[in-house]
Amino acid sequence: MEREELLQQAATLIEKTQGIAFIVPEDTGFFSIDDDMVQQVRGLIDQAVELLRDLTGHYDTESKALHEGEGDDLLSDIGAQISSELAAREVSGLAFVARGQLMEMRESLNSALEHKQVWVVASHSDAGLRQVGKALIAIESAICEYEGFEARDRRWVDLDDSLEIRRLYSQFRRAVLRGGEPQPDQLTVRLRSAATRIAILRNLEIYPFLRIDDRLTIRKLQKRILAWLAGEDEGGEQAGLRLWQDLVSFARLLVKVNDREELREHDRQAVTTIHRMLFSANRSVKRLSENQLKELERLVGRDDDLDQLILNAERHPVEELQEPLEWLRDSLQSTFASVPLGIPLLDEE
Repeated sequence: MEREELLQQAATLIEKTQGIAFIVPEDTGFFSIDDDMVQQVRGLIDQAVELLRDLTGHYDTESKALHEGEGDDLLSDIGAQISSELAAREVSGLAFVARGQLMEMRESLNSALEHKQVWVVASHSDAGLRQVGKALIAIESAICEYEGFEARDRRWVDLDDSLEIRRLYSQFRRAVLRGGEPQPDQLTVRLRSAATRIAILRNLEIYPFLRIDDRLTIRKLQKRILAWLAGEDEGGEQAGLRLWQDLVSFARLLVKVNDREELREHDRQAVTTIHRMLFSANRSVKRLSENQLKELERLVGRDDDLDQLILNAERHPVEELQEPLEWLRDSLQSTFASVPLGIPLLDEE
């Protein structure tokens, strides 16, 4: 199969994937999933697995041909030949890894369907749709770069939605962790406050766009808290303390939203721009402008110490931002550099 045909198949699958909005609007324990939609997702995963197999074979063959010198008539420079061989191998490796991830996702989805685990089906369908889209966009970009084709401007995720979700998660985390572990006489008040925050969160417009696994955990925590507050849990104070610990554990895990590829890339660019804007050699910023503060606020949720400075900017000198911004900049660059070139940073589910 020719590379142009493979690339066109990838583009077609990306467009099909982007045409499906897998959203579960009602977050109750009793909902049904559109069977046709699930079958669409399964079909897309199957097609993507097949295409990624063909892409792996095509670029693996091309890499071997270049290694054996069959491309000498096209490449007069041995350095260029080696570079092309590595690039072809990278595309092949990228397709191989992505295919393995999708095959695992397909197996999990099929198992959930077989056992009629509705929430798990929803979760794996949601995750599978994202993985297909992200994997194929990464592949398409790598092929275009290797082949010298014009890259297509793809945007799989909505960055503003991701930033809003991160802000909500950071607010929730700070609210739960503020004050440390409650004393026994504070437990009822603290759990009631957490239940109220969860209720507010579930009524927000962005809520249906949270990951289904997160929503399921939030709903379960809310039900457990309300049951304990109503005296339905016979475990008493000890049960309440265990519930609080589960709530704290979940709140802390929400920081993993920062592992999303789009947020890492956004933060890497944003922190470099903001640091240059505030602390370049020819600048002496004493007070943040409204626009500068807005740019900083897009980082809220990335680092708790930096959050405190941003959210209380009027009480802190601008120079106090320099060290945490530099630490964050170096951390993000180091994390990015440690990832093998071309391997997609797919979300772990």
